[in-house]
Amino acid sequence: MKELTLLVKGSSADPYELTFIKDGASLTALCNCPAGTFGNLCKHRVAALDGDGTAVVDDDAGKLNQVMAWLAGTDVEAALAALRDVEASNAATKLDLTEAKRMLSKTMNS
Repeated sequence: MKELTLLVKGSSADPYELTFIKDGASLTALCNCPAGTFGNLCKHRVAALDGDGTAVVDDDAGKLNQVMAWLAGTDVEAALAALRDVEASNAATKLDLTEAKRMLSKTMNS
């Protein structure tokens, strides 16, 4: 099992801790922001999984690259792709988007 933590800026004065755990083909993403604490989808996890380091306050840029490498082939990658497909679809309903977000959040918390 491998683990790494990124510090990300958010609405709090102190940075949030965004932790990724890679165990075999499983990837878990945890964030201690209010949304992440309650198991909901948070923008910090999604941004990191998209390779967006804008909010990362760590000096080690290699950590984000490692997260991207860990993502490949996981159920989280598939759930993220499903979310992006629903977002891109003009025919997507709000319910479809909510369900895709719930599934992505569920896979990141398992």
